[in-house]
Amino acid sequence: MPAQSVPAVLATPALLVVFLVIGVPLAYSLMLSLNETNILTHRLVFVGLSNYGQAFTDPAFLAAFGRTVIFAAATVLVGLVIGMGMALVLNAKFRGRGVLRGLVLLPWAMSPVAVGILWSWIFNGEYGPLNALLLDLGVIRSAIPWLGNGWVAFGLVGFVYVWNQAPLTCLLLLGGLQSMPETLHKAARVDGAGPWRRFWRITLPWLKPTMLLVLILTTINAIMAFDLFWIITQGGPGSATTVFSWLGYVEAFQYFRFGEGAAVLYLLTIVCLVLAIVYFLLLLSPTRRAATAEVRLPLAETLRVRTPAAVRRSEPARPPARRWHWPQRERLGPVALRLAALAIFIWSVAPFAWLALMSVSPSSELVRTPPHLLPHSLTFANYRQVLFPQASGAASVAARRVPFGIWNSFVVAAFVTAINVVLGSLAGYGFAIAGRSRALRSALWALMLTRMTPSLVLILPFFMLFRAAGLLDTRTGLVIAYCSLILPLSTWIMKGYFEGMPMTLEQAGRVDGCTRLQAIRRIVLPIARPGIVATGIFCFLVSWNEFVIALILTSTPASQTIPVTIAGFLAQLQFYDYGPMFAASVLAVIPPVAVALFFQRALVTGMLTGAIKG
Repeated sequence: MPAQSVPAVLATPALLVVFLVIGVPLAYSLMLSLNETNILTHRLVFVGLSNYGQAFTDPAFLAAFGRTVIFAAATVLVGLVIGMGMALVLNAKFRGRGVLRGLVLLPWAMSPVAVGILWSWIFNGEYGPLNALLLDLGVIRSAIPWLGNGWVAFGLVGFVYVWNQAPLTCLLLLGGLQSMPETLHKAARVDGAGPWRRFWRITLPWLKPTMLLVLILTTINAIMAFDLFWIITQGGPGSATTVFSWLGYVEAFQYFRFGEGAAVLYLLTIVCLVLAIVYFLLLLSPTRRAATAEVRLPLAETLRVRTPAAVRRSEPARPPARRWHWPQRERLGPVALRLAALAIFIWSVAPFAWLALMSVSPSSELVRTPPHLLPHSLTFANYRQVLFPQASGAASVAARRVPFGIWNSFVVAAFVTAINVVLGSLAGYGFAIAGRSRALRSALWALMLTRMTPSLVLILPFFMLFRAAGLLDTRTGLVIAYCSLILPLSTWIMKGYFEGMPMTLEQAGRVDGCTRLQAIRRIVLPIARPGIVATGIFCFLVSWNEFVIALILTSTPASQTIPVTIAGFLAQLQFYDYGPMFAASVLAVIPPVAVALFFQRALVTGMLTGAIKG
């Protein structure tokens, strides 16, 4: 095989999977958006751009667009500030830092469905612990219906979204901080620069490329947010929390206006693609490359902070601004660091601990009025109902489906992880050694652009095509759908990791007589094991927690995953189901949380190295 064709051969399987499984549904969805559906005859009536024109003149659409912009801007900025603060604390040295780095992943590892159930109960106006806490403290005199006010509910969903997504921002920024040479800060301290000046003059310039990646990923994720709105507010009260994604879902899957819904969701896709293109242009522009290179220049040239040698050769430095006396800073610094670490611990662990406590509380304790913060008694009957439903005659229909949901989630996540690790590693290596091939470079950017496609846009085409192929309500259909969405990111992560490896090792192996494939199998892949492990963890977490695709494409316990099973409690919630619902939520988050905690070191080092270098 010619050497120049190896990258294309390695990348082709991943490209075919993504472009076929996403390209065909996208084309079908575009065609659908140009038609109206006759519910009686099940025929499409071509209307051209009428659905798009109707959307732009619909007050509900314009209001949903405005809410989406507000939600994305607010959650991205707040999440960036919180994630930056957590990353700075976790980058410092203190006892227990490794444990805290694992615990900070708890909110991100939890399924959005479990997160929505957890926080919707916390904000419950009748039985919620938030009201119980405020009543016990004497802050309020009567329970407050937190989700009954439109703007309050909208803000609370934004808060929950930030709690769920801030760890991802923290991880990416932490990877950038760990790659920063310590000599930069040492030289700045010699010159008298304080912590605040070092942050603005050294840390932020170094993190600019990483921050750009964080901003585009979090912005697009916020625009596509759906799960939390589905669980917590259902777009209400009224239409106060109806955003782009929820409006498209309602049009297509509740009102069965497939053409109008497809048009709304396609407009959402266009917004995401425009943002992605802007990101790529910023990332590849000469200005951005120059700015990134400038940060890596010697400190004396880039940051205008003198090194000790430069100080001796030049005039005396200007006296630094007046600061605290050193003994005061020496005493207060560690105290502030410990307080910040404690705040991160409470932020990350307290809601999960409360969820675990509620899972062992009797249902009668959960619905007491006035609400109480802690139950008076504990029981494991809730777990018996969901783990052994046949032995428990009181188990509801939703509780009986929990074991099937856990098994289906494990099977789907395992196959998705295996496929993505294999295809993503091959494609990532192919793109890494492609050099200046314009064709493969264009294919890589096209591959990444497909990741900017909202899942809701593909669900209706998936539903129609999978039904025709007999894949509807099957685990195979879920594996295909999940792979098409996750494979671009796994390829990108592995590409970045392979680019950071010394290729001289592979060349030495080929000199010793190994073929290209033997060198990849015996030399490249063993060295890339940390990146492969990190990619596998990422794929497992995403596929285990995926909700909206499984919600639409499955309908029976034979294929429904655990997020859909948990959501089923909300559809037929009865008095005795509250305890089992919390028990099922805990069981749903244990596997991804355990994986994230056990492999947190590999996740931080492997995935972030690939993402940042990529």
